[in-house]
Amino acid sequence: MENNFKVAVQYNNKCGYIEYDQASKTVKVIFDDAAVRQIIETYLAAEHVIRVPGEGLLDFREETIRPAESVESLKTALTRIWGRTGVHVDWSRPVA
Repeated sequence: MENNFKVAVQYNNKCGYIEYDQASKTVKVIFDDAAVRQIIETYLAAEHVIRVPGEGLLDFREETIRPAESVESLKTALTRIWGRTGVHVDWSRPVA
């Protein structure tokens, strides 16, 4: 049995989290503010073209990311969520 990936998020001092179910490849957003939850869900439901690092320090390539495709795709999309939505990912804060 695989564990679900969870990561904490916050927006304007309100906290929640995102949970990714690896078996069903679904993303669930837990956030009390419905408007913020919708912003996060909309961002995670869309495809994103993201420049990801390649071999060298200045080597980047564009990659189409579908956040629900895998944990790695979700993590890559989350690296850009703050710039697009203002939602901050708290990578180091544990989620129970």
